[in-house]
Amino acid sequence: MKILLTGITGFIGSELARKLVENDDNEIAGLVRTTSDKQHTDSIEDIADKVSLFFADFKDYHAVRNIVRNFAPNIIVHIGGQTAVRHSFEAPHEFNEANYLGTINLAHAALEVPDFKKFIFASSMEVYGWQKTKKPFKEEMILHPGSPYSVSKAAVEYYLEMASKAYGLPYLISRACNTFGRKNNTGFIVEYIITTMLAGKNVYIGTPKAVRDLMYVDDHVNAYLKLIGTSVKNEAFNFGTTSQVKMIDLAHIIKKKLNFKGKIFTHFPPSYPWRPVAEDYLSIDASKAKRMLKWHPKYSLSTGLDKTIAYWKEKLK
Repeated sequence: MKILLTGITGFIGSELARKLVENDDNEIAGLVRTTSDKQHTDSIEDIADKVSLFFADFKDYHAVRNIVRNFAPNIIVHIGGQTAVRHSFEAPHEFNEANYLGTINLAHAALEVPDFKKFIFASSMEVYGWQKTKKPFKEEMILHPGSPYSVSKAAVEYYLEMASKAYGLPYLISRACNTFGRKNNTGFIVEYIITTMLAGKNVYIGTPKAVRDLMYVDDHVNAYLKLIGTSVKNEAFNFGTTSQVKMIDLAHIIKKKLNFKGKIFTHFPPSYPWRPVAEDYLSIDASKAKRMLKWHPKYSLSTGLDKTIAYWKEKLK
């Protein structure tokens, strides 16, 4: 199977690529954003001899089309894009151009591949946005995205549904909850709390009462493996643990695990990007994925945190 993976140097993409290359029947290629940063591909250095890399900007349709036409993948797993929700409020055009227009470019390029099987898109739990119901969301709910980031993701979902009916594009959508277990980026909530506490510095929780689902990276990667392997098409799936933890409680859970003695402030740090709104509740029901894909999360929140803490303790020595 020929698989083109966007975002292959990123958090989920690099971990998924390592799993995919274990199967000798797979031919894996990655679409990487052109950059002068020589460390950009360090995250997949250990599998560099097992993947082919193509460099292009998602927004460059002709470059994307040439890459897709030349590699002719059977499956595209589109994980790449702009992901930091907090930055999307100040850069809405950049996020929508990369995430929405960039995905349209990939989808239309895929339509020209003779033996194309499916287009797998990384959406997000964030697309549910503001909901009156404060219980785990199901896939059939109307989307009310609450940020430029989540609007770009929701827009892609609608476009893929249209492209399936109008052009015959086979697709699958992953709406995953917040995932942790990063090995290089400390800018997201779990990694930020852990590394800040390990450094002995005070922690800032900007939305202390916000409720979120949290999932360990291995469960997220396994979700993509299920999507790649299934014969199901033209569906959206939630992937989450229904952990429903308040951010302030998360900080105290990690504080206890680390025996942290510093302070936890319930507001954003002075240098935090401008964020006018944040959803107070985001939790998803993954029963559809469990039923149709036989996907089940293997790691509890506590176990996932222990593994993440162990990794960063070793790395920060």
